[in-house]
Amino acid sequence: MIGSVSLLSVQGISKALGNAKQSTQIIGSVSFEARRGEFVSVVGPSGCGKTTLLMCLAGLYAVDGGRLAFDGKPVSAPPQGVSVVFQDYSRSLLPWKTVFDNVLFGMKRITDMDSIGKRAWAAELIASVGLKGFEASYPWQVSGGMQQRVAIARGLAARSRLLLLDEPLAAVDAQTRAEMQDLLLDLARKYDQTCVLVTHDVDEAVYMADRIVVLSKRPTTVVEDIPVALSKPRDQLKTREDRTYLGLRHEVITLIRSMRVDH
Repeated sequence: MIGSVSLLSVQGISKALGNAKQSTQIIGSVSFEARRGEFVSVVGPSGCGKTTLLMCLAGLYAVDGGRLAFDGKPVSAPPQGVSVVFQDYSRSLLPWKTVFDNVLFGMKRITDMDSIGKRAWAAELIASVGLKGFEASYPWQVSGGMQQRVAIARGLAARSRLLLLDEPLAAVDAQTRAEMQDLLLDLARKYDQTCVLVTHDVDEAVYMADRIVVLSKRPTTVVEDIPVALSKPRDQLKTREDRTYLGLRHEVITLIRSMRVDH
């Protein structure tokens, strides 16, 4: 259930990348909020700074201006309670650790749980992402889709409340992508996650979101903040045939096409 209180507050943040001699303004001024339990999709034209924005939200990049807060506290470093799932699962997982130990690694910052509790939590998450029986496998021994399931389980392992998703399904095939979309929605509901998804896929953005934030070309601003009035749970066939879904898809694609980035 979506709460009334904002968990993530983004107020006029800006970010330039480069050095003192030469820099490029990536984010001009971006403002939006994510309430507790909400799933927010972020889309925009290619090269507009979506990943840079997500790195700022994660506390991995310091913002140059504006105010960024998680659970009411300013973000100046990676905050406890925020996890990131990156697109390139093959580089984010530790190849010398098993599936089980990769998930366990995500609990390094948990101080109020003993080793028995952590192992039980890891086992639960591995089962929740459909990998029971693969605990002793190494990342290179399982498929790409399974590796991304491990990465998602590891993101949840830290008992995060905010899950930041940077194109997490871009590298998997279409059938696996659909399955993973539904898995993410189920996990977000089961573990009471607030999610911010960065994606180039408009269909994915509409299908998964409670709200869609559409960004401009850089220096990035928010063009539209669109509520998604689709019933839950979502269904890969019924939802995508819904007139509301088709209308939202058309609206978002039209907005993005009107803001092509100059190369």
